[in-house]
Amino acid sequence: MKIMVCLKQVPHQDARLAVRPDGTWIQEDNIKFEINSYDTYALEEALRTKDAGSAEVVVVSIGPDRVSQALRTALGMGADRAIHVKDPVTEGSDTLGIAKILAAVAKQESPDLIFTGLMSDDGNFAAVPPMLAELVGMPHTTAAVKVERANGTLKV
Repeated sequence: MKIMVCLKQVPHQDARLAVRPDGTWIQEDNIKFEINSYDTYALEEALRTKDAGSAEVVVVSIGPDRVSQALRTALGMGADRAIHVKDPVTEGSDTLGIAKILAAVAKQESPDLIFTGLMSDDGNFAAVPPMLAELVGMPHTTAAVKVERANGTLKV
């Protein structure tokens, strides 16, 4: 079984944010970033699934060089592989754009399951996971609180 986990790196919850002069995003200088808290839950559940049987966990993140820190953290937690989508074109992408990029990775990787967090701590839209599922033709659920494994199946 292959599990793809989507991770987003977000500003640390205690970071003092300032908007860029052009109004497009925050000024990232001297800001500490971390893995989105909801995505950490998704990663932990994927790793529990891996530990309960034979599964490969592949983490995917989109963003600039700093994103490699989040991917290294995920590898240190037990993920098997990491994919860093790094292209200036992705900067400022909306939720549909992000979902399309993740769908392209999913189509190349052919995972059996895709785990995401409920939403991102910085945007709170909760839009990417259901759009991703629709784009790759997989069923989805939101706000899952428990995954049970039995006889080669998962009950969410």
